[in-house]
Amino acid sequence: MSLRKRIAAAATTFAVGVGITLALTPAAHAGGYGCSGSLIDTYAVKSPVNTLSHVYLYYNSSTGYNCAVNVKTAYYSQFKHEISMYMYNSTLTEDNVHWGVNVDQDNGKYWQYAGPVKVKGRGMCISFVAETYYYDEHAHLYKAAQHCG
Repeated sequence: MSLRKRIAAAATTFAVGVGITLALTPAAHAGGYGCSGSLIDTYAVKSPVNTLSHVYLYYNSSTGYNCAVNVKTAYYSQFKHEISMYMYNSTLTEDNVHWGVNVDQDNGKYWQYAGPVKVKGRGMCISFVAETYYYDEHAHLYKAAQHCG
């Protein structure tokens, strides 16, 4: 094999390897998790010892909805354990007279992430709770009145 062909083969192998690595790493873009809109913030979900997952919070300005997912860090996504994502806002109910709560949640034993969860965000604040378990380790994150608009 000529030097040129060996270099081309090595470059192809490298590109494929990088592509596989990128495909296995959880993406921080909306399309990968079922959210539409722009990524507006990322939050670490930490136990006293480790960061078990990250919350990715998106906002879609055309629909007025926030969307969030709780994604396990790479090491912890090798195992199926309890993970949850819960998001809500306080808003008027459909009759526009009584205050209610607009809630969406997802929880279960998942390999990689919980969500997406979506709630209306235009003209109000959203709050969320994320939890991730890894055997006897527990990470919990609560954020109140985030991204008011």
